[in-house]
Amino acid sequence: MPRTAAAPELLTVAQAASLLKVSDKTIRRWIDAEQIPFLRLPSGSYRIPQGALLASLGGTYDLAAELAALDARSAGISEDDVRRALDEGS
Repeated sequence: MPRTAAAPELLTVAQAASLLKVSDKTIRRWIDAEQIPFLRLPSGSYRIPQGALLASLGGTYDLAAELAALDARSAGISEDDVRRALDEGS
């Protein structure tokens, strides 16, 4: 049986701002300065992984380790595997 990782909770800029009780502008400033982890979507909008955001504020977040773990987990996944999985979900 294939293993699947739990999907991280991805927050919008507004949700992250609300969670931390700061303004949207502050979150965008932190993104521009690369002070918090973020993903840029093809549309240009951002998503912030909630767990990584909270860990980064506590000084315990290690992006390099998380990326290495993601690479290791997805090493055997091909483009065709992704397409099949997306087609099955439709």
